[in-house]
Formats: sequence, C-alpha cells, structure tokens
Amino acid sequence: MSTNEEHFHWPPSDPKVVKNELISSTSRGGKFIKKSIWVLSLLSLLGIVGLLGKLFLESDDQTQWGYIAAILAFILSTTAGAPMVAVAPLIAKANWARPISRIAHIIGAVGIINVIIMIPLLWVLPPLMVDGARRRSIWFEAPNYSPHFWDTLSLVMLAIVGLALLYSSALPDFATMRDNSNGTKQRIAKFLASGFVGSTVQWSTLRMRIGIMSTFYFFTLIFVHTLISIDLSLSMVPGWRDAIYPMAHAMGGIQGGIASVIIVAWIVRKYFGYENYITINQFWALGRLMFAASLMWIYFFYSAFIVFWYGRSMSDTAWLDLLIRGPMMYVFILGMLFSFVFPWWWLIWNKVRNSVNGPFYGAILAILGVFFERIRLYVPAWSVDPSLIHDKWLKIIPKTLYPDIWDILVLVGAVSSVFLIVIIISRVVPFIGIWEIQQFNLLAKPVKYIKAHGVRVAKPD
Repeated sequence: MSTNEEHFHWPPSDPKVVKNELISSTSRGGKFIKKSIWVLSLLSLLGIVGLLGKLFLESDDQTQWGYIAAILAFILSTTAGAPMVAVAPLIAKANWARPISRIAHIIGAVGIINVIIMIPLLWVLPPLMVDGARRRSIWFEAPNYSPHFWDTLSLVMLAIVGLALLYSSALPDFATMRDNSNGTKQRIAKFLASGFVGSTVQWSTLRMRIGIMSTFYFFTLIFVHTLISIDLSLSMVPGWRDAIYPMAHAMGGIQGGIASVIIVAWIVRKYFGYENYITINQFWALGRLMFAASLMWIYFFYSAFIVFWYGRSMSDTAWLDLLIRGPMMYVFILGMLFSFVFPWWWLIWNKVRNSVNGPFYGAILAILGVFFERIRLYVPAWSVDPSLIHDKWLKIIPKTLYPDIWDILVLVGAVSSVFLIVIIISRVVPFIGIWEIQQFNLLAKPVKYIKAHGVRVAKPD
C-alpha cells in the first residue's frame, strides 16, 4: 500500500505490450552485451588459471587454501539464497514479488560455479583418517571419502534444483516466445517449451511443479550450508563446537541472496529499460527484507558468541582468539560493520527503504559484509596446522594470512562468472516473467481508498 499517488506504480496492462516488451528485452544491449560477455569470459578464464595455479603450486600446503574456501562460501552465500526471495512471497501469495521472482531464479541457477571451485578443494580437504586416527567431524562412522563425496553431491544437487526451478518458472514464457518470435530464438524456445500450450491441466501441473521444486530447493539449500560450513570450516579447527553455526551460516546466505536480488534488479531496471515493471514497490519490500535479515544476522551471531564468551573453557577461549580477536580481528570488525551496523543504520530510515537507490546501497553494504564474514570464518580455519587436528582445543593460533595472486584471480573469476551466466541466461529467458505480469494484471486492480492508493487482489485459491 502506498500513501500517495506519486509512489504508486502499475505495470502495463495491455497483454500485447507486455508480451512484446519482455520478449524484445532478451535482445537488448547489442554491442555492449557482446563486449561484456567477452570481457567476463576472459576474467572467468583467469579464475580457472588461478585455481590451476593454486592446485599445482600449493596443493601440498592446506594452510594456503583458506581464501579459496572463503570464495566458495561467498559465492554460495550470495547466489544460492536468491531464489528464497521468490519462494517465500510465493508461499505467502505476495504479488509484489512477481516482477523480481525471475531475477531471483536466474541468480540461483549459477550453482555450477560452486561445483567448479569445489573440485580443487577436494584435493586438499583433510581425510577423515589422519595419522591412523579419525579426526573430529560429523562423519562418525562413515567411510573416509564421506565429506568429499557428500559435499560435492550436495553442491551438484543444489545446482540441478536451481536450474530446474528456473526452467519450471520460465516454461510458459518459452511457449510465448515460441509463438511470437523467429529465428534461432524461436527454435530454442520451441525446444524448451516442451509442448506447453496453456491448458488447464498444464497450468495446474506447472503450479504444483513450482511449489515442489521451491520446497525441495529450500531443503537442499539448508543441507548444503550445513555440510559446507561444518566440513570446510568448523571441523578444521580442533575443539570448535557450535550447534548454531550452520544456521547462522545459512542466515548469512539468505542475507546475501536478498542483497544480490536487489543489486541485479537495480541494474536491470536502470540499464535494461524495466522502469515500468520493477518499481519502487519492489525495492520498498526488498528493503524491509534486507533490514530484517540484518537483524537476524546479529541475533544468530550473538546467540553463538554469548556461549563462548561466558563459557571461558580452553576451547571457548581458543575460538575467541582464532575468530574474534586473533589473526582476523580487523576482518571481524569489518564483517560486523557491513553485515549489521551499516545496513541496520541505513535501512532503519523509512525514506531510505521507500526509495529505489536506498535499498541498493544497503545491499552493497550487506554483500561486503558477507564477503568479510566468509573470510573471517574460513581463512583462519584452514590456516590451522594440520598436525594439530587431533588436539582437544587449539593451542597455537595461526598468524594472519594474506591473499596471493592466485586467490585474487579466483575471486575475480568467480564473481565474473556469476555475471556472465546471468547475462547468458537473460539472452534466452526474460529478466521478468511474462506470464507472472499477465497473471498479476488479471488478478489485481488499482484502487483508491480515502487518500491512499493500493491494489485490490483477487484470491482464486
């Protein structure tokens, strides 16, 4: 509900206009998009070079791989959580999310990057049996290859489910493009449409499919965060026990996913001509979600921190020395500022949230916060001397580890790969779902109530 007419926006209601604008959007950009694809492809190749250089030159030194693990966790936390921005409003039947749900699904479809980064990490990930003894982990009586196998399988599953969710949500649009385009794009759409003609049974099946895939994606996402956070950080440090850590890790991923959706939506709106579809209403709602995610971040952090602070056992003190006041103290401070303090202070103001640019700047702050947090959690954990892995608690705190050229190349390549895949997908799938806008126009009607402007939405279910 908007309190004044200036802030009330409504997407085009003519079906032909919506159809033609959104189909043509897959061809916008021209030379700029082609140049961007070439540049991003080159930068992505540099990331592969960084992974290979790290693998062949430093594969025998586990302590040098902390930044690669942090980059994996960072990409996972800023992309995999994005579809939840579409899933949660779908469950709540919130129509404001329709223009940005496709963006969320596209971001969630880049999971293959996580699988690629995980491959070299498998070579240096410590086995369950070290010097004839089983190290502490969640794999009590499992085979020695369990963390390697299940971590990789979980990432592959998340990538497949993300693609399946995107395909399910875009199926009606493929049918529309099949019937209203030509050339190569029409042939691709015809293949992907898979005989969809919009019958009652097909629509009913589609809704059920989207609901099932959304639920499955959520469970897979939590499963992945649990495994990655435990196997690639917590179990690497002797004596580190934290029951809330996997959920705190997942909450950081939700915050990063919301931030990614806001940033991509802002870019798409400004540079791809979607002002009539992605309006202040979407940024207003996303800003509130980002504000809530920032508060949840500090809640999860404090819930874990208070146990170690008042516990004061040898293992608790070692945790504080390693992750709070140790080699990454300044990174911890930056993570706290950008994950909570700055976004909270910025988004607490109504005028900031109720704008297009305000949530965008808040999202940039939150993305930086996720980046620093993942460095704080993963780099010190991997820096621990492997010979100490059987100790009851960490007795020797490692020194501060700085990134080398290979780490920087992998970071640049990973981020570039995310944007590259998003752009390539947008050449086939519109950034905004055609059928979702059409359905919204059929179910909703703008109304005026006293001095306010709002939307009356039909509830056919």
